[in-house]
Amino acid sequence: MASNGTRSQLGLLVGFSAFLLAIGSAYISPATSYELSLYLNTPLAYWIFVGVAVTAALVISIFGDSDVRPLSLLLGGMSVFSIAALPLIRGYYYIGAGDSLTHLGWVRDVIDGEAAISELLYPGIHSFAVLLTDVTGFSPERSLMFVVLLFVALTFAIVPLIAFEIFPREDTIVVASFSAFLLLPINTISTHLAPHTFSQAMLFSSLGIYLFLLYLTRADTNGSRFRVTSFGALLVLVGVATVLYHPMQALNLFVLLFLASVIQVVARRRNWESPIRNHKTTYAQTGILALAFLLWTSRRDAFWSTLNAVGRAAEGYLSGAPPTAGGSTVAQGASLSAIGASLPEIFAKVFLVGSVYVVLTGILVLAVLRHRLDAEPETGAKVQYLALGALGTLPFVAVYILGDIGELHFRLFGYLMLIATAVGSVAIALGLPRLASGVGIRATHVTVAVLLLLLLPAALATAFPSPYIYQPNQHVTQAELDGYGQTFELHEADLEVAAVRQGPWRYNDAIFGTEETPRDAYDRSVPSREIDTLNTTFARSGYLAITEYDREREIEAYKELRYTRAEFDSLDARVGVNQVVSNGDFTLYFVDERAINGDEPDEASSG
Repeated sequence: MASNGTRSQLGLLVGFSAFLLAIGSAYISPATSYELSLYLNTPLAYWIFVGVAVTAALVISIFGDSDVRPLSLLLGGMSVFSIAALPLIRGYYYIGAGDSLTHLGWVRDVIDGEAAISELLYPGIHSFAVLLTDVTGFSPERSLMFVVLLFVALTFAIVPLIAFEIFPREDTIVVASFSAFLLLPINTISTHLAPHTFSQAMLFSSLGIYLFLLYLTRADTNGSRFRVTSFGALLVLVGVATVLYHPMQALNLFVLLFLASVIQVVARRRNWESPIRNHKTTYAQTGILALAFLLWTSRRDAFWSTLNAVGRAAEGYLSGAPPTAGGSTVAQGASLSAIGASLPEIFAKVFLVGSVYVVLTGILVLAVLRHRLDAEPETGAKVQYLALGALGTLPFVAVYILGDIGELHFRLFGYLMLIATAVGSVAIALGLPRLASGVGIRATHVTVAVLLLLLLPAALATAFPSPYIYQPNQHVTQAELDGYGQTFELHEADLEVAAVRQGPWRYNDAIFGTEETPRDAYDRSVPSREIDTLNTTFARSGYLAITEYDREREIEAYKELRYTRAEFDSLDARVGVNQVVSNGDFTLYFVDERAINGDEPDEASSG
């Protein structure tokens, strides 16, 4: 009968073989046009093979020989990482609509010498992408996509280390590793697997949290509290870097350090019987991070515009005319109802797995407060720090919701899920001995394995937007950008270019850089149900750009909520609407306002 070590090695051989077959099957099936769903357009063989690889990794990590456990965790991480890397593996030209296109434009500005990197509010990922482009020769599009993946890899490595620093057991590493693979901080509402500065800053802040925990207990604990230590210096460096990646995330890190300083002062003055009394103080790191934040943001218009938005919301409440709390969420709920979906359905799909970890975190915090964890004083102290840091951001959540300031509260939820992933994993690890004493070690391991196997697909199914959650894939094809590029270069300068739902100025950002974008000329969009008439959009002649992304988004993802298939199809038969450019993913029409209003068309202009 084969030993456990032999079975584990055979399992790894099967797992790594399945991983390689998964990568190969995805690579030989590149995207040739816009894909509404990355999941459905990726070959079934990939999903089967990657499922085998992840299952093998999980089973070996829990039941296999401990000597091969690092390899099994590596297999699991590589397999899930390949899902995040699918856009690159399958040859996507770029991924990320909206903000991501403007970030691409900023990278172009810096590369072309049109802007200095220091002029950007959050130059972190842009400078990283510029460096990659210079060193590797990659296009800016590909460099930005690589940057996104580097932060995913960082999170996969750091979250288990955070959990281990809280509760140093081998079981913790296993549970926290597969919990990190769930990618719970990515919610596709306000955090994304695409170039998006807050999303990457949020994932980067996991390094700050880890260094904070290391600094508390491993930074020369026998020396003076105020002596400079390597971990303390690294924490300062990462804190300042977080400001450059995104000040809003740096503010979250500041809250953690500030409240840690407060609880340290209280513990010392009141002589708490807690390890907190002996931890290295975070006063200096807190002060330096606050200074860096203020020096960097106070000179930026975006910082003051956000403060003004908060101020206007406060004035509204005081004057009796408050904004609609969570207005954007309410509007989305109404739209979902109109297409036969609901907010509870979306919540279940996007946040249910995360809610499991939130509940586990709450249970562990309650256990600490009720002194159930006194046998593990360091664990209890570190849970207190992180719980207090998380709770300290809730006032910001309230401000963003009550002030209806975009969807910034969902960004904070992403950060909170980063903490919940680590602390929730510790709760599972702490609960394993208690569960084993009741049902046995074997049954306990089976329960954990089954739980994680169920959570993995449920969480990863929403890592990218898709019709499953009533969102379109943010795949940007080369044909789409080429079509817009040709349009912006060749159209008559005195005629506007309109698009569906949002004006096409983001595409001009991406193609020519933000310094070259005449935003007023490219900020025209077709209102709901106006494709039939176009009268409101085109008071004078102009151009209408329609992409395959527009069609698939409106027809399939949004279930014809605003624009119907029939309306799109009618454009080719409309009097006064003439096709100018078409390449499969992009179509440009010239719209003669006199013809659509019943007058004679201007043949010279339409030509």
